[in-house]
Amino acid sequence: MRRTKRATQKRTRIEPRYQNAASTGLKAASQSVGEFNNGFREIADEMNEYSLRSLENVFHAWQQFLDARPLRQVVELQTRYAQNAYEAYVAEISRLGSLYLSLTRRVSKPLGQVSRRS
Repeated sequence: MRRTKRATQKRTRIEPRYQNAASTGLKAASQSVGEFNNGFREIADEMNEYSLRSLENVFHAWQQFLDARPLRQVVELQTRYAQNAYEAYVAEISRLGSLYLSLTRRVSKPLGQVSRRS
């Protein structure tokens, strides 16, 4: 009987700690998922804006190609368009890389805080 009583007392002391840890872990996971959703939406918006800008640049370049007369002017326009497209692409990839890095940091922060407490 004494063993049962001691085991029950020990369980009642330990149980709240585990419940608290589980509750804290679930809150952190929920917060992390929310941050992921927000970050993913931000990345999708950025990619959408880049696509729109890129299409506008393509249409503008085609308009210039159609208006160009001598072959030399066409080659210059094509070269300028290629350089601008490359620079825009590199800038966009850099921006997306920083967004992904920021997202990773924001998502892992709540989980890291919980693991430090444990």
